Amino acid sequence: MRCSVSAAWYPVLVAAVLSSGCSSHGAYPVEWGGLSAPPGDSCPSLAGEFQNAGERAVPEGGSPQYSPPYLSSYFLADTAAAARATRVRITGDANTELMVEALGEAASLEPRILQQQEDYRCEDGWLLLESSRWVAEQVSGFESMTYRFRRANDGALVVQVSASALGVIFVVPIAGSSTEWHRFPPVE
Repeated sequence: MRCSVSAAWYPVLVAAVLSSGCSSHGAYPVEWGGLSAPPGDSCPSLAGEFQNAGERAVPEGGSPQYSPPYLSSYFLADTAAAARATRVRITGDANTELMVEALGEAASLEPRILQQQEDYRCEDGWLLLESSRWVAEQVSGFESMTYRFRRANDGALVVQVSASALGVIFVVPIAGSSTEWHRFPPVE
């Protein structure tokens, strides 16, 4: 009899472990207009100057975010200094290399040169930057980020930010994933 009681708890335990996670995946906002696609298998053109502070798409039923996303933070390691920039200039041909500069009176960062295949890749008309890291703060685990870049028909730079994480809080395993959309208008 004791064996059957333990066996009865097994599905409950599995359900508890598997439900220890969350997922949030927003769709591309129709009001942002269409996205331009590069010809064939080439990388999209990201060349231009954009506002550093962008806007986030708010999913239906979601709460607005009060802090804007910063374009420079996707490219530059010192995210606090990068957030002080007012503009970001991207130059070069994405099929070979790009140079990213954080601009503005408070920006004092060196430009970053990114090489295709070494720092980014292109896939299905998107330029992809990927990063991953081990986290040992309130949670111990692994986080993976993918940033997909493409120009909108109005000239804005659109970024799809996909994140996934797997970790442990105390002894409880957790997992989660999310997709957000960010938009950075061109500087006039």
